[in-house]
Amino acid sequence: AEGPKLVLAVKADGDAGLLEPILARYASEPGSVPVAVRLCGWQEQPRLLRAGEADVALVHAPFDGTGLDTETLAAEPRVAVLAANHPLAARDRLELADLGLDAGSVERHIDEARRGHDDLAQVLTAVSLGKVVTLLPVSVTARYPRPGVVYRPVPDAPPVVLSLAWPRQSRSTATAALVRVATEIAEAARNGA
Repeated sequence: AEGPKLVLAVKADGDAGLLEPILARYASEPGSVPVAVRLCGWQEQPRLLRAGEADVALVHAPFDGTGLDTETLAAEPRVAVLAANHPLAARDRLELADLGLDAGSVERHIDEARRGHDDLAQVLTAVSLGKVVTLLPVSVTARYPRPGVVYRPVPDAPPVVLSLAWPRQSRSTATAALVRVATEIAEAARNGA
């Protein structure tokens, strides 16, 4: 028979580089249980938590937190993602106004850029074809160098906030231990450790 385990839901590469250190540290904790990582799509994690299909999730704000407890782990700068031949690609850095955006319109713009695309590879292909310009967390850029796509800092863009979420009614000591480890890892990362 299978013993207890935790299911952690995360969008592939949506972990700000924290997933592997969290899993490694948690596995070394006394009383830890095996963790099954469930890869999911954009903003699927809250639904999985509420449906009981996941015990804990890494999720980017904004999201529907109804019935969930959360702990903020990271706030990452955003970068603009442009076709290499886009007129703004020649600049070293951009401002939201260069993109026709303000802080209040960023999330809507990102949602529109994702519409009709199932994953990041499709979005980046659309960018390289000049069909869309979007914003991504800076941690994604190192994982996705692509011909035809450039990343430019946008210092005035609101940061991407990554949180750990779990069902509010959870009484699992394994979940509590994973939350503790995740917050310690995130704090160490923020402090440059």
